[in-house]
Amino acid sequence: MASRESFPVELPAFVHVPGSNPYVFYLELRGEALEAVGVLERVSGIFAKHGVPILQVNAAASGETGRLIVFVDLKDEKLADKLADELGKVPYALRAYYSKPTVSGFAYCDRCFPLTVGGQRAIILSRQVYEGFFREGWRRFGTAFPIMLYMLGFESGRLAYQRHLEMAGGDAGAAVKVAEAFFQLLGYGRLEFLRIDDARREAVYRVHGSFECELFKGAGEIRAGFVRGLIGGWLAARWGVEEAEDVIVREEKCIAKGDPYCEARVWVEKRK
Repeated sequence: MASRESFPVELPAFVHVPGSNPYVFYLELRGEALEAVGVLERVSGIFAKHGVPILQVNAAASGETGRLIVFVDLKDEKLADKLADELGKVPYALRAYYSKPTVSGFAYCDRCFPLTVGGQRAIILSRQVYEGFFREGWRRFGTAFPIMLYMLGFESGRLAYQRHLEMAGGDAGAAVKVAEAFFQLLGYGRLEFLRIDDARREAVYRVHGSFECELFKGAGEIRAGFVRGLIGGWLAARWGVEEAEDVIVREEKCIAKGDPYCEARVWVEKRK
């Protein structure tokens, strides 16, 4: 996994291009458009015909309705109504409309709310938010803080397993791949389960680029709390374990102490 090429992906649904005049065009489409060929080509052709550069395109589906959200640099604002009218005549179109720049050079999809992931509401914490949370927690509570994080992460992981299993059609093996995918998609890091032994209830996992531990590079010690709990809770749900105290997640490598990745062993140890 470490050698797999990767690149950062900016959050969609907004553009910030200094010097531009970004308009947002919305095109609602009948459900058949989702399987039709050439719809996007027709849409891009309308903007190209009028010499309007496209800055970003997002496609989404909600129930029986499809949506295209197109950010363009519209220098001639008088074209806005004409463009919306032409977009409304695209095959399968239900309606087309637009919104103007929020401020100079910046526009966002002001209709896009709430944010969802897999049909469930989600929030995004940018680094300046979560860095303050983790650093201040360690400063104020010391070594008690990762214990709190572990317990919170554990319950979150338990709930996540049920959702991942459902998405995998009840296939526990496929649920592992779903979990690895969502761990990366949600920005936690790049998770790799090196081994899962369901019979012995043991596992080994590796995380590249942990969002939590990268904050403390150079600390010289392990700093994982939430991520350990999240994965521990996920495995606990898989193994039918209810209590966090019955699952041991022992991190043996951590980027906070200079290792190239974080790695941990997980096993069930029933209390006496």
